[in-house]
Amino acid sequence: MDKKFVMGIAAMAALTLVSCSSDDLDSFSDNSSKNEAISFDGYLGRSAVAVNGTRGSVETKETLKTEGFGVFGKYDAGDGKTSDFFINQKVTCSNSKWTYTPLKYWPTTGQINFYAYAPHKEGQTLNENTNTFDFTVAKKAADQIDLLWANATGQIKTNFEGTTKEKVKFLFKHALSRLGYTVKLSRDYSSNATFTLKKITLAGSPDETTKAFYAKGTIDLAKTGTKEELSKTNTATGLWTATPSADNKQNFSWFDASYTVTSPTASHPTDPDSKSDYLFVIPQDFSLTTEGADKLYVIVEYDVTYKSGTPSTTITNTVYKKLPIKFEQGKAYMLNLTIGLPIEFDIDVETVSGVEDWDEQPDTNIDSWDDISRK
Repeated sequence: MDKKFVMGIAAMAALTLVSCSSDDLDSFSDNSSKNEAISFDGYLGRSAVAVNGTRGSVETKETLKTEGFGVFGKYDAGDGKTSDFFINQKVTCSNSKWTYTPLKYWPTTGQINFYAYAPHKEGQTLNENTNTFDFTVAKKAADQIDLLWANATGQIKTNFEGTTKEKVKFLFKHALSRLGYTVKLSRDYSSNATFTLKKITLAGSPDETTKAFYAKGTIDLAKTGTKEELSKTNTATGLWTATPSADNKQNFSWFDASYTVTSPTASHPTDPDSKSDYLFVIPQDFSLTTEGADKLYVIVEYDVTYKSGTPSTTITNTVYKKLPIKFEQGKAYMLNLTIGLPIEFDIDVETVSGVEDWDEQPDTNIDSWDDISRK
């Protein structure tokens, strides 16, 4: 490494292009003592700001500036021992600069391993002697967050012989899988019927008695690898570990209200533009066919009110379909529900630009339902 490599550290939240500003980091330095302050810099991609409309759970340039990201730093003096150097240090943007307090300075020997996550959470700690922390998936979509993680290990400060500042780069990635949905009619039924969406549920069985998704898990901030490797929960390469027992599973009541579906154009009950009811789940494989493998079903209840006759007739349908899908880290899945005769359903895995782009996968089409009940 170049002996003139200088220590100005910037945790570069490479949600690229839109920066809080990092052109001038002189205020972080104490050149008189030739000890350089450890500095952080954050960049947020402009494509990330529209990931999920106005919902605060998704990282945008504004939420990253105000809520900030958390940094853990572990100092390795080279003697086989490590000590905590940063403990959940909050870094936010103020007056166009990424700042934190109190400032810390590079040690003259050894190296620092950095682990970061976003959004920052007060009181967040790592599990003892690990780079992991426990995470709970909220039951309601509105309470969930788009958890990000990044790491930069082996960062060192060489002998100070100049003023060049080398940045340590953090590429934040989505730690979870993302699910969304839309609903539409198969054609225009306005002349003879009204369709009203009542419920959408994701469960481990058609009768909802079996739970499907991991409720809690442990993320390892030190993990690197391909999406395929990182998505293998409970394996050596996986980003996550999660107890597979029934008491660590949950179903999601995704929609429970009344929404009149009026058009063959895809829409969303709460916000047709933002599709704001995203679910964020720990990567999990529902595609396995082995004995005891996890299973996932989508269960939909809707009313059909026929306009002919006095009084009008309303029929309530409850239908379900098994979804043999492998939910992977950093991938976005869109369930597109078509109500009509016949009822159709398909799953689209879409790309949505964010921190690191969500990966696009081939569509999975489902063109029939199984009836639970009809009233």
